[in-house]
Amino acid sequence: MKNSMIKKVHIGLFVFLLLNLLLSVVLEWGFDNRMMFLVRVLIYATGVLLFFLTIKNRSAITYYSSLYILSPIVVFFSWLADGILGALLGSVFFAFLAPTDTIVQNDKYQIRSQYTGFLGGCCSYSLYETIFPLFEKKVGEFRAE
Repeated sequence: MKNSMIKKVHIGLFVFLLLNLLLSVVLEWGFDNRMMFLVRVLIYATGVLLFFLTIKNRSAITYYSSLYILSPIVVFFSWLADGILGALLGSVFFAFLAPTDTIVQNDKYQIRSQYTGFLGGCCSYSLYETIFPLFEKKVGEFRAE
């Protein structure tokens, strides 16, 4: 009973995240940044919970949810073995979970630094306009030297 409920919540949140990705790529609109960070954290938490609830079944969902457990372990050991490999894998892993850093904001606009990973360049920013309290639109990108 618990497994199916958590699985439905996980899949629903994942579909919501994909819908936001589709909206942001096609229309450059998206849901509020804080709400999407919460959705990403909930997806990760339900993925970990699914792993522990389905570990005895050895089903496809167990192997899928094991990625949520194994990915930070792989990043940690690759960082111990070789700092550059760990930084590259960590950049990929944390791109999913890293919150965006808001530099300046007012009632209508926000300037955020873009996530470029641990080995990325400096000073890339995006300008977002708040359309409704729930939506935002990407106005443009710029780079400061």
